[in-house]
Amino acid sequence: SPTERRKPWPYVTATDTRGAYEMTRFLLELGHRRIGYVVGPTDQQAGNDRLDGYRAALTEFEIAIDPSLTVYGNDHFDSGFAAASELLDLDPRPTAIFCNNDEMAAGACAAVFEGGLRVPHDVSVAGFDDIPLSRQIWPPLTTVRQPIHEMATTAANLLVSVLQGDEPSDLAVEIPTELVVRKSTCAVQ
Repeated sequence: SPTERRKPWPYVTATDTRGAYEMTRFLLELGHRRIGYVVGPTDQQAGNDRLDGYRAALTEFEIAIDPSLTVYGNDHFDSGFAAASELLDLDPRPTAIFCNNDEMAAGACAAVFEGGLRVPHDVSVAGFDDIPLSRQIWPPLTTVRQPIHEMATTAANLLVSVLQGDEPSDLAVEIPTELVVRKSTCAVQ
């Protein structure tokens, strides 16, 4: 009935905050101190979680959060290109750019090259998701792998369990992400 309170549905997600934290920490450990971040749509929880992870790593390394190093995009190649171009116009420019997803990171790589700079020697670029594109561009993209297959399997199993009338032990299931280091990042030159 309309007045009957529905139970919340379980959901599966990746550890987006942790993944972004680990990528930012990785860049910091390479010596980068001016790391630009290209944020995805703020109406999506994953984008906000990833921004939180980026900020947490900077805070841990006692690096002031510089608002000029955070640029907003829409998760597409063109917005990654535009956002990276904006970051590269800063003086001093960032030595690394971390993007909310791999498609924007590919756009960032294109902006670096168009600006007459080299990835990773002049500007390291990193993404998030580990989509096939991240292995197809040159240089191959350092990224955070989303465990898509494991997330889908877990979600399907939860759905079957709920449909069979079982109570899930956890409403929120987080599957760990994984840092994937390829050739688009290096130590500060």
